[in-house]
Amino acid sequence: MTNLPSGTVTFLFTDIEGSTKLAQQYPDAMPALLARHNEILNQAIESHNGYVFQIVGDSFSASFHRASDALNAALDAQRLLHNEAWSPAPIKVRMGIHSGVAQLNEAKQYSGYSTLALTQRIMSAGHGGQILLSQSMFDLIKAGLPEQAELRDMGERRLKDILRLEHLYQLTVPDLPSEFAPLNTLESINHNLPAQLTSFIGREKEIAEIKALISPLPKGEGLGVRETRLVTLTGSGGAGKTRLSLQVGTECLNQFSDGVWLAELAPVTDPTLIPQTLFSIFNLRESSHRSAQEILIEHLRSKTLLLILDNCEHLIETCAQISEDLLHACPKLKILASSREALSIAGEAAYRVPSLNTPDPEHLPSLNELEKADSIRLFIERAATAKPGFALTEDNASSLAQICYRLDGIPLALELAASRMRVLTPEQIAARLDDRFRLLTGGSRTAMPRQQTLRAMIDWSYSLLTEQEKTLFRRLAVFVGGWTLEAAESVCADVEQGGILPHDILDLLTRLVDKSLVITEEVIGETRYHRLETIRQYSREKFFETNEVESIRNWHLNFFVRFAEQVDEKLKGRDQVIWHNRMSEEQDNLRAALEWGLSKNPDSALRIAGAANLFWTAGGYSAEGFRWTQKALERIEKIPIPTDITTEQRLTARARALRGLTRLYLSLGDNANAKRAAEESVALYRQSSDRRGLSFALVVLAYPLEFLGERIQAETILHENYAIARAEGDVYVTCRSLNRLARVIMDLHHDLDLSQGYVEESLRLAREAGLRSQEAEASDVLGLIAIHRNDHGEARARFKESLNVYEEIGATFNVVLEKTNLAHLERKFGNHADALEYYRETIIAFRDIGQTGAVLHQLECFGFIAHAQNQSARAVQLFAAANRLREQGNRPMMPDEQIYFDEQLKGLREKMDAIQFDSIWSKGHIMTVEQAIELALEITDE
Repeated sequence: MTNLPSGTVTFLFTDIEGSTKLAQQYPDAMPALLARHNEILNQAIESHNGYVFQIVGDSFSASFHRASDALNAALDAQRLLHNEAWSPAPIKVRMGIHSGVAQLNEAKQYSGYSTLALTQRIMSAGHGGQILLSQSMFDLIKAGLPEQAELRDMGERRLKDILRLEHLYQLTVPDLPSEFAPLNTLESINHNLPAQLTSFIGREKEIAEIKALISPLPKGEGLGVRETRLVTLTGSGGAGKTRLSLQVGTECLNQFSDGVWLAELAPVTDPTLIPQTLFSIFNLRESSHRSAQEILIEHLRSKTLLLILDNCEHLIETCAQISEDLLHACPKLKILASSREALSIAGEAAYRVPSLNTPDPEHLPSLNELEKADSIRLFIERAATAKPGFALTEDNASSLAQICYRLDGIPLALELAASRMRVLTPEQIAARLDDRFRLLTGGSRTAMPRQQTLRAMIDWSYSLLTEQEKTLFRRLAVFVGGWTLEAAESVCADVEQGGILPHDILDLLTRLVDKSLVITEEVIGETRYHRLETIRQYSREKFFETNEVESIRNWHLNFFVRFAEQVDEKLKGRDQVIWHNRMSEEQDNLRAALEWGLSKNPDSALRIAGAANLFWTAGGYSAEGFRWTQKALERIEKIPIPTDITTEQRLTARARALRGLTRLYLSLGDNANAKRAAEESVALYRQSSDRRGLSFALVVLAYPLEFLGERIQAETILHENYAIARAEGDVYVTCRSLNRLARVIMDLHHDLDLSQGYVEESLRLAREAGLRSQEAEASDVLGLIAIHRNDHGEARARFKESLNVYEEIGATFNVVLEKTNLAHLERKFGNHADALEYYRETIIAFRDIGQTGAVLHQLECFGFIAHAQNQSARAVQLFAAANRLREQGNRPMMPDEQIYFDEQLKGLREKMDAIQFDSIWSKGHIMTVEQAIELALEITDE
C-alpha cells in the first residue's frame, strides 16, 4: 500500500480478551492460535484497504482512508473469528474504531496522541467479540451502515485518561453475538477525581515508581516488608505535582476498593478548615460532641482507600499532623500528598517530581528522536491547541529545543509558552525567554531555583498584558476557589481606579483565558473561572502591592452579601437545586467575605450569616454556620451602628441572624437554645416593620416549642404566623405554617380531618408556586395523618413521595429524617426487618451530622424492636446506654416519647428478675455512644 492514510484517519485497534491467561493455560497451543488470529485480521484489514502499522503481541493497530472500510474490516474479522473452529479454546477479540486527526511520519508511524489514545481506550472498554465506535465514527457512517447492521447507543462514558465523556456505540449484526457484560469504563468506581481538560504527557517512569510505592501489597505478599503508606510528591511550583498525582490516582482506581479521593487544599487558607474540606469530600457532618479527628477516623478506619492531599505547602504542619493521625488509626488508608516540601513524618516516602526530560539544543537528535522527549511532546500538544496544525519541523526544531531546555522542562512554564503560539513564532518565544532569564539571573547566582525560574516565566506572561488586563489579573486575586463572570463584573470593574467598565470584563477575562492565566470549567450550566495555584499566588502578590486591596475586598464582601441574600430567596423557590449547587461552589468566597466582614464591616458579615442558614442546615454545614453566626452576633453587640445603615436595618439583621441561629441549633439537636434564640428573634421583629420576617420567625419558633412539648403555645403562634403570611402574600411561609399547624392540631386535638384540610391546602399552594421543599413537607405530614388512621400503605406511599422530592432537591438532612419516618412506620406495623434496614442507615447519618438527640432516640428504637423480638437483654442494654447518654448530654425525650419508653421499660422489668435486670442495665449504662451504636448495628436473628 503506497498511499497511506494521513490527516483525518480512521483507526481500528484490536486485542484478544484474556490472552495472558490463555497463554498460561495453553502454552503449547497458543502460538498456533495466535498465528491463525493474525492471519484472519491481516486478511480482513487488507481486503478493505487498511494498513496495519503496528502489531504488539496480540494487539493490532490499523489505519484506513474511509470509515466504512474500517467498519467492514471489523465485521469481516469478527465473522471469521466467530466461525473459526478454535481448539483447545476460543479466541475472542475486542475492537475499537475512531476517526480523528493524525499525521504519518517518515518512519511510517503516526503522531496524534489524542486520536490514538482515544482509539485505544475505546477498544479497552469492550469485551471479546464486541465492536465499539466513537461519536466521530458514528457521525461518519450512521447514514451508510452495512445491510442489517445497527448501532446500539451505549451512552456517554468516562474512559481512563480521556479528558471528556465519550459517547460510545456498539455495532451489531444478526449473525454475531450482541450481548456483553457492562463496558469497562470508570462510572462504577468510587472517586471524585476531576476530568482533565488536556491530555497527560509522558511521566511513565515516575508513574510506575509512585504506583510501586503507593499501591496496596497483594494478599500474602510483602511479609516482613515495610509498606509505604504516605508518599509526598515534592518539587517547585509548576513542576506538575498535582497533575501527576491525579494521573497516579486514576491509574490506581481499581486497586482501592473504597476509592481514590482528592482533597484540593489550594483554596484553604485557614488550617482549621482542612477537616471541613475532608468532610465535604466524604459527605460527613460536623458534630458538637465529637472532634473532627474522631469523625474522620471512624469513617476511614476500615476502608481501603487512597486519599490525595493536593497543595499542602501553605498548611504543612496541620497536614502533617492530620496525615499522621489518620495513618496511625486507619490501617488500610494510604495518602498521596503534593507539596513544595515534605511533610516530615515517620514512614513518609518523599518523591521529588523532576522536570520533563529535555533535549540538548547543542546536540539535536533526529526529529523522530526529538519528538520522544516529554517536554517537546507537551509543547507540541499544547501549541497545537493554540494554533491548530502546528507540528515539529526541521525549521522549528532548534527553537523548540531551546524553549524546553531554557524552561527546565517545567510543565506550567511550557504550557504558558505554548499558549503564545497564537501570536508569536517559536523563534520569537525562544528569544523572549532568553531575555527574561538573563534579567533574573544577571545578579546573584543564588537566584536560580526553579521557583524563581517559574516566576520569571509568569513575570514574562504578565509583562505581555495590556494595562487593563494587568488590572483585572491583579483584582481577580480577591477570589478564593474560583469565580463567575457576574462576580468578576461586580467586584473588578471600576471606572475611576482602573478604567474598566463592567461590559469590558468579559473580553478581558477571555484574553486571560487565552493566555493560560485563567482556566475555565462548566459548572451547573455556567462557566466558572479559576487559576492554577502558582498563578494565583503570583497574582496575590501583585494585588497586595497595590493601594486598592481594601476597596476590592469591600466590593467582594458587598457582592457576596447580595449573593447570599439572593440565594436565600431562591432556595425557597422553583430553582432550589440550582441555587443550592451555586452556593456550594462559592463556599470559599463566602468564608473569605465573612472573615473580612467580621474585621471590617460586621453588619455585612451579619447579613451573610442571616441569609446563609437555609443552605448551611440543608447542606450539612450547621456546625460551621453556627460558628460564623455566633461570631457575627457577638461582634455586632460591641460596635455602634454605622452611619450608612439605620437602626431598623441593624435590628432586622440581628433578628434574621437569630432566626437562622434557631435553625442551626435545631439541626444540632439543641431544642432549648433554639427556643431561646427564636424568642429573641421574634421579639426583635416585633419592634420592626418587617412583617414577613416576623411571620417566618414565628413559624421557626413553633419547631422547638413543639419538640419541647409546648404545643398549645406552638398552636397560638402558628395561627398568628399564618394570618401574617397570608396578608403578606408569602406563599413559602404560608405553606410552612399550614404544615406545622396540621401536626400540632393532630397531636393536640386529634382532629385528623382538620389537619388533612390544612395540609392539602399547603400542598395545593406549594405545587402552584413550584415550592418543592414544601410539597415534600406536606407529603410527610399526610403520611403522619395516615398513620393515625392506621393506613399503613398510604403512610408508606406519602413518606416515599416526600423522600423522593427531598432527594431530588438535594436536601440531605431531610432525606435522613424521611427515612427515619419510614423506619418508625415499619416498626409500628411490625415490619421489623424493613425498619432495621432504615435505622441502620439513619443512625449513622445522624451521628455524622452531629444530631445526638436523634441518635439516642434511634438507639431506643433498636431497643423497641429487640423487645418485640424477645431479645430482652439486648433491649435493656440499649435503653440503659441511651438513658445515660441523655442524662450526660442533657437531651431529654419529647413527652410522647417518654410515655412510650416508660411503657416498654416496664414490660422489660416484668420479664426479668430485679438482679438480672440491674446487671444488664449496668452494662449498658457504661457504654459510649460509639459502643452503643456498634451494639445496635449488630446483626441478630430477626
